[in-house]
Amino acid sequence: MDTELRIRRGVLHWQYEKLREVQEALERDPVDIGTIRKHAISNGGLVSNELRKKAWPKMLGVSVCDISPYEDAALSAHKDRAQVQLDVNRCHRRLPRDMSEEARADIQKQLVRVIVRLLARHRGIHYYQGFHDIVVTFLLVLGEDLTYLIMGQLITCHINDFLDADMTRTKSIIAYISPLLSLQCTELEEFITRSECAYYFSLSWLITWFAHVVESPDLACRLVDLFLASHPLMPVYLSTAVILSRKSEVLSLECELSSVHGLLSRLPDDLNFEPLIQKSSELFVQYPPDVVAAKGRLNPRASTLISSYPKFLQKTARQRPDSVLVTLPKKLTWTQWTHKLLHSAPPIAAGSVIVVAIIILCALKHYGLQEVAASWLRPSSWMSSVTAVVPVAGSIFVAGAVLWALKHYSSHIL
Repeated sequence: MDTELRIRRGVLHWQYEKLREVQEALERDPVDIGTIRKHAISNGGLVSNELRKKAWPKMLGVSVCDISPYEDAALSAHKDRAQVQLDVNRCHRRLPRDMSEEARADIQKQLVRVIVRLLARHRGIHYYQGFHDIVVTFLLVLGEDLTYLIMGQLITCHINDFLDADMTRTKSIIAYISPLLSLQCTELEEFITRSECAYYFSLSWLITWFAHVVESPDLACRLVDLFLASHPLMPVYLSTAVILSRKSEVLSLECELSSVHGLLSRLPDDLNFEPLIQKSSELFVQYPPDVVAAKGRLNPRASTLISSYPKFLQKTARQRPDSVLVTLPKKLTWTQWTHKLLHSAPPIAAGSVIVVAIIILCALKHYGLQEVAASWLRPSSWMSSVTAVVPVAGSIFVAGAVLWALKHYSSHIL
């Protein structure tokens, strides 16, 4: 009831209905991810940041229960930290204008930490200028820890191609714009091609999800609603919709590179994105990625963000609501379990080490390492070697079983 009263304040009737339906979808078991995506794409998106904080993780299959501690000291020596810091220092335009200087400084520190944590955890990715524009949009809504989890999922699917050491796969994504534009408006595509204007003016649109070129934080969030709820190629469809919206301006130009590139590389300040979002969704239905790939003779398998999408959909299909997840015992990795055991229950940690040590020492004392080694040095006594090793190995196995059992059931006692 409190949630219902809260979301009624300051919203129109259609917004209230949208908020109510998304909230209900989030509380279903399993979560109704289809309804959430439908509303995220439709007019107005998810409407409020309060709702986004709940819906964005679900659209990516991320659980709020997976937040874990980290060591800040280990991040200071990362090779890309200096470049990240430089980019973050220049991102004042991306922060709300009414934000205090103290709050801005705190957000920038969090932004650096999130990015460097991601680079340290996912060693196969390479930082690019503009990556921080995506991260800060999530950070302003979700906070540091949840942003880290969300971006950890995004870099494996939706933006993976942009994180290579070179731009080969990024160029392959840009290459989808031309055939898509040709399918919708051959005249405009041919004009741009004759002008010899490549579509690299759209680079910042794609790799930052338009966050680098839009002024409003609210608009940046609205676009995230669309992109999280859609196929990873949706930024291509939105880019094409933007180009189509400027058809008359482009065709009125002289057909040469500088004029066409100069116009398309700058977005009008008064550009209304909501009709463009709906147009991009229509284009996607009319010309799915496989149709566009066939038109442009492109290879979808060369793109991770395309090839990984079916698996991503399976992962997000059946999720438990947060109200259920927070009541379940949390599954910990060995590193997380060790950290928690040492900090939360030192007596249990010490006792575990003593028990395991006693088991192994008793085994070694009873059977003797010298006996085991000597048996292996005698070629004629292969069976005796096995006989000597098996009890020791068995003891070590028992010790491992003790540790596993302690980890498995520790959520009930820590």
